[in-house]
Amino acid sequence: MMSEPPQKKACFVHEDVAMESVLVQLVSVGGDALGPPLEVPLGTRCNELEKLVASLKDSSKIQQDVGHRVPYAFYVQGRDEYIREDLREYLNEKGYSREEALQLVYEPLSVFRVRRVGRCAETMPGHSEAVIHVRYSPDGKVLASGGGDATVRFWDAASSTPKRTCSGHKHHVLCVAWAPDAKLFASGDRSGEVRIWQPDSGRCQAVLKRHNKWITALAWKPLHLEENDESKSLISASKDGSLKLWNAKAGNLLASLTGHTDGVEALALTGDNKLYSASRDRSIKLWIYDAKRKDYTLCRTLAGHSHRVNALALSSAHTTRVGAFDPRIKLTKEKSMRELAQDRYNAFVEACGGMSFAERLVSGADDSTLLFWRGDLSVHLSSSSSKQSYTRLTGHQQPVNAIAFSPDGRKFASASFDKKVKLWHGYTGAFLATLAGHVGACYALAWSPDSRLLVSASKDSTLKLWFAADDEAPPDAKVVANGSRKFAASINTLPGHYDEVFCVDWAPNSAHVASGSKDRTIKVWAP
Repeated sequence: MMSEPPQKKACFVHEDVAMESVLVQLVSVGGDALGPPLEVPLGTRCNELEKLVASLKDSSKIQQDVGHRVPYAFYVQGRDEYIREDLREYLNEKGYSREEALQLVYEPLSVFRVRRVGRCAETMPGHSEAVIHVRYSPDGKVLASGGGDATVRFWDAASSTPKRTCSGHKHHVLCVAWAPDAKLFASGDRSGEVRIWQPDSGRCQAVLKRHNKWITALAWKPLHLEENDESKSLISASKDGSLKLWNAKAGNLLASLTGHTDGVEALALTGDNKLYSASRDRSIKLWIYDAKRKDYTLCRTLAGHSHRVNALALSSAHTTRVGAFDPRIKLTKEKSMRELAQDRYNAFVEACGGMSFAERLVSGADDSTLLFWRGDLSVHLSSSSSKQSYTRLTGHQQPVNAIAFSPDGRKFASASFDKKVKLWHGYTGAFLATLAGHVGACYALAWSPDSRLLVSASKDSTLKLWFAADDEAPPDAKVVANGSRKFAASINTLPGHYDEVFCVDWAPNSAHVASGSKDRTIKVWAP
């Protein structure tokens, strides 16, 4: 009697299985295959995979622009852990079916490295009350600050010396924003007034008075969306529940957007001209720009939080903030600033795998959770499933008050009153690590331009520097995450302020960090 042949079973590779090669299919973040499946040795390291990607795609133009090879990060599709050494180590730990090609996703990384800050280079007094905001200009040449003394001050970033002191506000300066062309600066105060300043002269160009309660957020339209090289479109949000669209250069009100039933807490403008507003009424509203009316119309209300929404973060925020200013590229007359800003945004979209992956939104609220919003939120308005187009991220124990995407959009960080900073995967929202060390509430976050370092500001009067890159942490770093999540590490504590640190910003063109405190001083931190 003949016995039945054994059923075919999937074979998985583990430590005890000897295998010299593996079939790999390289795919982009957007899911596009790069070349045919290739058989590569199990000992293939990340730098060898980078060479393979470079040989399969036409990267000659990129190499001419930046001067050297573009680095990449790799991970298996459907998994959140990145490959750090070679394929053998990764597959021995995770296992892999030999019956199909390994789907290996590649993500472009920054081609430069920013040195970590570790010392206080300058202490800049001048404000007579708490410093609530510090913000570097898009070109990194000027630092602006605003505070409880109702003044806006401009500082030379290279020499850390004062340039202009601007008076005119009647109350605390609660929010500030640089225009993407670095020629104008907006500030909003507790009396409901918005002022537009010329940083070079210190002159107030316009006073915008239409809100009847204090200003809570300001957002400039990205430079590549303007009609010419001048930044002029500004959106303001207020405790009165309204949003207003201004021609900031002329001082004219263009439109008033209403719909929220309580104060608006945060704004976010995408690179494809969508506007998000978050409110104390627990909702987020999506507004779409109407080119004919030159106005924003309400598209959708996003619900999911059970308490007021404090913060919004977009994956494209850094790209739209710096606009045409790239420290690797000199501005020339061959291309306008608007064209350069458009080129940079297009490069960001391509690196993310297409527009459907480029604009990702995260919100944080007093309910101690974050919502990671998925897909194009402006479509399927009548679908019942569209109401659940988010992933809820839990872990914080108290209200979330700050969120920031890394410049490359591959990770984002959240800060909370629970004294913790958490790292999350930028494309899936998967939890990566908890950064513990502060002994007071965390107020603000800032990423280094190369997306490898993160700095946090706290009520405990200190700043902390964290290593958030995918490769191994420096030998002097204190690893705070176990298992496979070893890339979140404490590097340094930056003491020096005598009271709570309210704000922090990292210069977009250098390794300098600025912080503002309740002790009325600004400190500049350098390598």
